[in-house]
Amino acid sequence: MNAQDDGAAGGGLAVKSMNNDPGGANPGFLAGGGELGALMRAHDWDATPLGPPDGWPQSLKTAVRIMLTSRQPIWIGWGRELTYLYNDPYKSIIGGKHPWALGLPTSTVWREIWADIDPLLTTALTGVEGIYVEDQLLIMERNGYPEETYYTFSYSPIPDDDGSPGGIICANTDVTDRVIGERQLALLRELATRTSQAQTWQQVCDRSVEALATDPRDVAFALIYLREPESTDFALAAATGIAPGHPAAPEALTAAAPAWPLADPVTGPVHIPDLRAPELHAIGAGSLPDGVWNRPPTQAVVLPLPASGETGRSGLLIVGLNPYRLFDDGYRRFLGLVAGQVAAAIANAESYEAERRRAEALAEIDRAKTAFFSNASHEFRTPLTLMLGPLEEMLQETVQQAGSSVTVPRTELEMVHRNGQRLLRLVNALLDFSRIEAGRMRASFAPVDLAAYTADLASSFRSAMEKAGLVYRIDCPPLPEPVWIDRDLWEKIVLNLISNAFKYTLRGEVAVTLEAVRGAAVLKVRDTGVGIPEAELTRVFDRFHRIEGQVGRTHEGTGIGLALVKDLTAVHGGSVDVQSRIGEGSVFMVSLPFGRTHIPLAETGGETAQAPSATRAGIFVSEAMRWLPDAETATPAGLPAEEVPVTTPERAQGETIVLADDNADMRGYVERLLAGAGYRVVAVGDGRAAVTAVRAVRPDLVLSDVMMPHLDGFGVIDALRRDPDTRELPIILLSARAGEDSAIDGFQAGADDYVAKPFSARELIARVEGTLRLAKLRRETSAMLRAANEELEKRVAERTRELNQIWRNSRDLLAVVGADGVYRAVNPAWTEILGYRPDEVVGCSFRHLVWPEDLEWTQGGHEEAVKRNLTNFENRYRHQDGTPRWISWHSSVEGDMIYAYGRHITAEKEQAEALRQAEEQLRRAQKMEAVGQLTGGVAHDFNNLLQVIGGNLQLLLNDVGTSGRAADRVRNALSGVSRGAKLASSLLAFARRQPLEPRVVDLGRLIRGLDDMLRRTLGEEIRIEVISGGGLWNTVVDPAQVENALLNLAINARDAMKGHGVLTIEAGNAELDAVYAARHNDVQPGQYVMLAVTDTGSGMPPEVQERAFDPFFTTKPEGHGTGLGLSMVYGFVKQSGGHIKIYSEMGHGTTIRLYLPRTQEVEDLPVAADSGPVGGGSETVLVVEDDEEVRQTVVAMLTDLEYRVLQARDAQSALAILESGVPIDLLFTDVVMPGPLRSPELARKAQERFPKLAVLFTSGYTQNAIVHGGRLDPGVELLSKPYTREVLARKIRQVLNGRKPERTEPAAPSVPPVPLAGSAAASRAASDAGAGDAPTGSLTILLVEDDVLIRMSVAEMLADLGHQVLEAGGVGEALDIAGADEAFDLLFTDLTLPDGRGEELAVELARRRPGLPVVFASGRTGPDGSDVSAFGGRAVHLQKPYDLPALERAIGSALG
Repeated sequence: MNAQDDGAAGGGLAVKSMNNDPGGANPGFLAGGGELGALMRAHDWDATPLGPPDGWPQSLKTAVRIMLTSRQPIWIGWGRELTYLYNDPYKSIIGGKHPWALGLPTSTVWREIWADIDPLLTTALTGVEGIYVEDQLLIMERNGYPEETYYTFSYSPIPDDDGSPGGIICANTDVTDRVIGERQLALLRELATRTSQAQTWQQVCDRSVEALATDPRDVAFALIYLREPESTDFALAAATGIAPGHPAAPEALTAAAPAWPLADPVTGPVHIPDLRAPELHAIGAGSLPDGVWNRPPTQAVVLPLPASGETGRSGLLIVGLNPYRLFDDGYRRFLGLVAGQVAAAIANAESYEAERRRAEALAEIDRAKTAFFSNASHEFRTPLTLMLGPLEEMLQETVQQAGSSVTVPRTELEMVHRNGQRLLRLVNALLDFSRIEAGRMRASFAPVDLAAYTADLASSFRSAMEKAGLVYRIDCPPLPEPVWIDRDLWEKIVLNLISNAFKYTLRGEVAVTLEAVRGAAVLKVRDTGVGIPEAELTRVFDRFHRIEGQVGRTHEGTGIGLALVKDLTAVHGGSVDVQSRIGEGSVFMVSLPFGRTHIPLAETGGETAQAPSATRAGIFVSEAMRWLPDAETATPAGLPAEEVPVTTPERAQGETIVLADDNADMRGYVERLLAGAGYRVVAVGDGRAAVTAVRAVRPDLVLSDVMMPHLDGFGVIDALRRDPDTRELPIILLSARAGEDSAIDGFQAGADDYVAKPFSARELIARVEGTLRLAKLRRETSAMLRAANEELEKRVAERTRELNQIWRNSRDLLAVVGADGVYRAVNPAWTEILGYRPDEVVGCSFRHLVWPEDLEWTQGGHEEAVKRNLTNFENRYRHQDGTPRWISWHSSVEGDMIYAYGRHITAEKEQAEALRQAEEQLRRAQKMEAVGQLTGGVAHDFNNLLQVIGGNLQLLLNDVGTSGRAADRVRNALSGVSRGAKLASSLLAFARRQPLEPRVVDLGRLIRGLDDMLRRTLGEEIRIEVISGGGLWNTVVDPAQVENALLNLAINARDAMKGHGVLTIEAGNAELDAVYAARHNDVQPGQYVMLAVTDTGSGMPPEVQERAFDPFFTTKPEGHGTGLGLSMVYGFVKQSGGHIKIYSEMGHGTTIRLYLPRTQEVEDLPVAADSGPVGGGSETVLVVEDDEEVRQTVVAMLTDLEYRVLQARDAQSALAILESGVPIDLLFTDVVMPGPLRSPELARKAQERFPKLAVLFTSGYTQNAIVHGGRLDPGVELLSKPYTREVLARKIRQVLNGRKPERTEPAAPSVPPVPLAGSAAASRAASDAGAGDAPTGSLTILLVEDDVLIRMSVAEMLADLGHQVLEAGGVGEALDIAGADEAFDLLFTDLTLPDGRGEELAVELARRRPGLPVVFASGRTGPDGSDVSAFGGRAVHLQKPYDLPALERAIGSALG
């Protein structure tokens, strides 16, 4: 089929115009091609090395034709000078050189890049292999100025007609926009990454120019100037691409005389088109650096950097532009984004600095308050220690010792000791408040058996309760799980609440209970005390608040106990409440949640530094006991029941201790304690002296105060830890600063222990002894631990570094997602795969990014991921450009976080879909091939068999005459042969193996010729409308097959409309473009003649449309159709190079469109076929056939036609007969025969020897011997098996007479009319069988068969057996016969009937006539076993086909 360019008026006119070209060129290969095609046809090629086009080498013509018809930009260079040719799509690349470049040498056309491309062209012209280059940079002058371009192209050699390289063909793709876009996007990413962590405006500027330096092609140089809020001058903040001190980079830009124009945010950027302009002489344009382009920039742009507020800095970004690019909108937008990012980063840094200054101011205030409380604590604790320590020693002395040393009554000492303890507790409470207010309360949470711990604390009050006469109940059953608490703080909560209950409960009871309530541990302290007025309930937890006039055991108190309970509970993430009634009592409730989610991670896992519980509880109990009437006998707090003096530790071995304290009293007191314990003490008055003493005496331990002149305790630690000789020396700090924060500060500074003042003598001695033992153990293991730690740290560092590298460099999506579906962190791959920056994703829910159709599926997956690990969870995410991307997710869960990585599988999905479609096409092709192989293997033998049967039946028909029972039977048998031939032909058509005899056809004329036949076939109830457009194109097809296909489609449409409706047959021109062809892989784009058949029937569902063309697939009832009609149409269309498509909608009808390729050839007008009487002749025919039976049948038929006949069994025998000299007029040979000599070769040799010899082939399946591409070879005559005597006679006469009509008769045999049921022939059998009395043993048989020919044949066979026959064509007719009281002895029925099943009929008749014998006859398997059993074993299945003895045996079996 010839291609026609849309630039020509028509094929014929275009050819005529080109043939009249004055240049005398033969422009057939220059047809079409748009503007370049016209220019090339009009070009004076005589003036070029190529010469006139008709003299161009054929290979060049072919290449030019390919180039002109391609949509890819292509140029061709031919000959030594590589004379330049190109096509229309290439005009965008060559730009302003069009059309000047046509016909010039390539070196002239591309002189500016010749040095780059000449080596590549030389390599390609060797003819060994082509050249392929991706993203090649070329500085081209396409539009009168040099510009930066990038191309992906290939140089392929074109061979000359003699095989040597004649030229080059180059296919181009302009990738300039993509390369520049990726480069600019990379710069923006780099800029965002580098400035994201900057904390000052100067860091922003420095990192910004570092990022800009990574893209020197777009940013030749860059200057950042900033202006203070109140200033008018700009100062240089950072620069890149230009040396410091250059005239173009002055340190300042003054408003009075700026070296560069000053851009304003209102007016926007200022473009400087020429840096060499006189008004810009100050910047020294002539000395600007060349940069990567080896050429200084000639243009620049000044972009404003707006301030973030009234106090923010504004600025300018000055950028030197790419000398090989125009400053277009894209370049402008890119630099605008750069300036926007820089300005935003500066604003963020300024905001960060402002917040930092505010935080530092608040921290300074907090530090001042904390310092005040710390100093006050120190001043309180030191004298308290000096008072309480000696008092405890005096109170612990024996009576004998006291008699000589105590000068005051013991009761007064106890009173002093007791009030010192109260003062100490008050100081501690005030310090707790100060730490809570400052946010410095440090708790060390750990899981605790809260029930046991609370019961232990509460039990310390039992003696006081009993002594007060109160009932005291403690009910703390085990809780379901441990509770995370700070033991020290919880002790204060419990003891304060119980002490408060004891204080205000004068009679009755106090109860302490602990239970689990709705996910929390609830402590209740219930009393029957005086109660709290309702108006005071809201203020009971306020600090320093006391209820006036409240009755209790004492009026003492500061009003801070309950306030401290509330604040310490809040530290635990809990809550407090109180219920009370005057005169009935109160209930204080503390609720702590289970779990650890409410606790900061950094505050878990440690142990609380605290005083022993017994000591602290003893203080509370001792104070409570003083509230009782006989308080004088109470034991002082903290004193043992048995007075045991402090003795020397058994393990003290005279170790040396350096003691440093600026307070002489404290220094002397501690020195006496340590010396009495057996230690050698070196006492000094400040930290500096302590360091000196350590270096002098090398002690075993240092005991130092914190607050000292010259050098405090932390300074002592620092000095000793920095000295390698004293680094491992154990150090204990003594301090008046109590509390967790102070102790932690000491430990963090490097102390081994921290002892808060006041302390007991026993506690100090125990701490010193324990520290010395630990120091010894530490010295023994420090070397081993240090080595292990160093190795562990090295591994951890390497692992951390690897993980960070994986996170940054991974090509997969990495994400941390909360249980709420919000992203906590993502890696940079999100930008590459989905187009989102990490900061755009973090804080966003996955629900905003998932493809809408996958949202429900993804929500379910997320819910599963919270519970367990997921693998290969696939969904689609929305790219920033709005298109979907397939991601395969794997996840693991830890706590409330999901750690996931996603692999981008969009390409795999697309490949899988393409593979699925390819596999489907392969499956259909393999099925087609399988059917083709089946039909090819079967068709030859099957058609040979049909030919033997049909030929002998034709001869038999001549013998028996044209009337009588015998003639009717022969015609019946010939109808069966015809149906078998049609079935074989349909199979060959679907398999595209039928031999076609194509002609140039006008489908409109053909359809109009079929109008009458279609109306007779479809019936009067079907209205036929034929539409044929004007100017219908011609197509090359086999007209007989078109008629057959159209008839099949029309019959299918009639059945779909159930005999009533409108059938529309339409013929028109159609063009299938490349888009349509891309969706249908078996379609070639081009021009087609479209034939459509539309019905108004029920339509096809999608699943039926998918299988409509499959062989043997049918939706009709069993026995009504073979399922080969549409498959035959499909095979014929495909074999003809066409396309077929179904359009259907349920309830509205179906359209089937056939697209047959257009041809420019003139229609072959039909020639009337010979319809005269059939005759023979006297010529000699040589019959060559390997099948003995077929050969004998053909010889008999030809002899009957009065021809002289010779015969041969193979081609070699036939060739011997031909060479014997016997005169032969016609060679009639089978196509497929055994032996080394094939039939086509036999025919060729025979016609070489006898040129006037006529040749006629015959075959049931040609197997590509004389058929190629589905069409007969030119000049070949073929008679397809099976054929009738009449067809054989006409074909032989046609070949002998040398006349070949345009329309051949169909190959299927033509059978004389067969009488229908009820005709004379049919009645004759019944009357003959019924004449006279029935023979002995005869039966009356009800015969039910819908096929008329089969019914007639079976009726005659039954009559031959001596039986009478009642005939019915279906279930209804059979039931009518039974209802008319017709007597019959046996039912003989087909299984598949038009109005029901044979089994159902048999069941109904057996119900009416019990014991009725039944014979089921079918070409398929028999009835279901359950159906047979219903007849009590009197049912027999007879498989078709069957002969007379088999029929007789079946009847006998049924009768039993």
